[in-house]
Amino acid sequence: MARIPEEKIDEVRTSVNIVHYISQFINLKKAGQNFKGLCPFHTEKTPSFMVSPQKQIFHCFGCGRGGNVFTFVMDYNKINFIEAVQRTADFAGILLPKQEEASPEEISFFERLYNINESACSFFEKSLAKPQYKKHLEYIKNRQISEETIKSFRLGFAPDSYDQLLMHLQKEKFPLEEAEKLGLLQKREKSAGHYAKFRYRIIFPFQNISGKIMGFGGRKLEEKQQPKYLNSPENPIYNKGSILYGLHQAVNAIRKEGYVILVEGYFDLLRLVENGIKNVVASSGTALTEDQVKLIRRYTRDVYITFDSDDAGVKAAFRSAVVIEKGNLNAFIISLPDGEDPDTFVLNNGIKEFIKLIKQKQLPVDFQISRFLQQNSSPGIEQKNTFLDEVLNSLLEIKNSLKIGLYIHQLSDKLQIKESFLIDQLNKLKRYHSKYAAAEVTPKDEEESTLIIRKGAHKAEAGILGVLINGTKEEQDYILQKISLDLIENEDFIKLFEYLLHEIEDRGSLDSSKLISSFQQDASLSKLISELMLVEFDNGIKFSRDCLYQLRKWQLEKKSNEILTLIKEEEGSPEALMHYKQQLMDFRKQLNNLEREQRKIK
Repeated sequence: MARIPEEKIDEVRTSVNIVHYISQFINLKKAGQNFKGLCPFHTEKTPSFMVSPQKQIFHCFGCGRGGNVFTFVMDYNKINFIEAVQRTADFAGILLPKQEEASPEEISFFERLYNINESACSFFEKSLAKPQYKKHLEYIKNRQISEETIKSFRLGFAPDSYDQLLMHLQKEKFPLEEAEKLGLLQKREKSAGHYAKFRYRIIFPFQNISGKIMGFGGRKLEEKQQPKYLNSPENPIYNKGSILYGLHQAVNAIRKEGYVILVEGYFDLLRLVENGIKNVVASSGTALTEDQVKLIRRYTRDVYITFDSDDAGVKAAFRSAVVIEKGNLNAFIISLPDGEDPDTFVLNNGIKEFIKLIKQKQLPVDFQISRFLQQNSSPGIEQKNTFLDEVLNSLLEIKNSLKIGLYIHQLSDKLQIKESFLIDQLNKLKRYHSKYAAAEVTPKDEEESTLIIRKGAHKAEAGILGVLINGTKEEQDYILQKISLDLIENEDFIKLFEYLLHEIEDRGSLDSSKLISSFQQDASLSKLISELMLVEFDNGIKFSRDCLYQLRKWQLEKKSNEILTLIKEEEGSPEALMHYKQQLMDFRKQLNNLEREQRKIK
């Protein structure tokens, strides 16, 4: 297959002014900092097609088409990416290298990326074994991890050096730009060249099921280092939401035991493996995804979750259980004593005690009820209402009716609430959510269906992402401190938000010029990004504050309206009315407090 070197593609993209190129085909007129014209991709009378010379992107607010100059050439001429690069290069007068079919002996792009990671992994392993770094090997051994386990999981050490890994990769003659794409190197800002991104960290390689190195996680060795864990960025061979740490080593044990144990951290996993429990994988501190559940489904249907015993760990465990059961697998939770995680529990109590806990595993709802009653020995009506609302809403995610019936029975038995009442409330929630989904604004025709950003909450969500993409470091930090992911509902927005969060936290900044290129193969996200890059605001912090207020307000109003509907349907049931009216009071109180705070700010 014909290829164009990536550095040449970047040269073409940065050499062509998108306004000049598109002006060949449509009449563009100046509109503020941008240019506006009639969209060439759909029929319109009022111009809604915008081109930004500053950001080198286009976007149509009528049909949703958008992207960079390559996207325009591909869509306008109905050609593939390689042909689009060639046409754009012709326009710029750039001579591309002769395109030749790759010979059978030529290493493919993906294979080369894997080879770079493999070479880096070997470098980190050898560094850990060097006499001058003995104390770092001892750090791992002092955590009672044997040399056998260290070798099995290919643990390594990144020296406190900006150039040792760089020189190693140069010696191996690997393209440094590709090592940069993998997150191993970073470009210097004030001078030419690169430097090693992983420094003074214990390295945990991420392997795919066949053992190839997809990426790395680095744990800090000094308190002042930030962040605690530094991971490879998403790239062509690594997607953090699609892998599970340790799965390569665990597959045979999972098949043998018939279940998998899911933990959060690297050392939780290594501790269990070290003590003979090998059917274990780690989510590596990220929220469990549907892709990871699909991966697990290849090998077992039973997942035992054991996370940290603090509130965050407990909530994460239950969220993971919902995702697992939504994927039609069976979730169980292994409960640990307060203040423990799998690593510390086994170190303090021994593996036999942990095996006892495995045998005492609980269904997610049993675990939830037990914890609720443990924290509320004599719960009042308000506490029960809040808890039931949380549990019943989580049951909506589960498709297995037998499992739902079992959970309803458990709730009824342990909370002393009539089973018929719980079933009735669950059915009403289902009906309401169905009505709500049907009542959402639907596009009138296919062209309108590509319009991603709509009014209301979608507009506020877009505003938040627009500031993250276009704002200053101070404005980005403000959002990251104030926002919680549950405020964002649009799936594309969530996916992009997680990418932006990773880039900003991991790299310390965001290169918006390369943002569309990162999602060149994802049409919907390319369109979304092109629109968000045109979001304008005078004061990013004030704009973000208003968007966050609108999202919180909308969320509370939505919940209040849901409850009002249920109250109307429950006029004949005093018990249900009391339950819903209490909830309505709570939501309205929160809404009043939110509006009061907003008025103070203004």
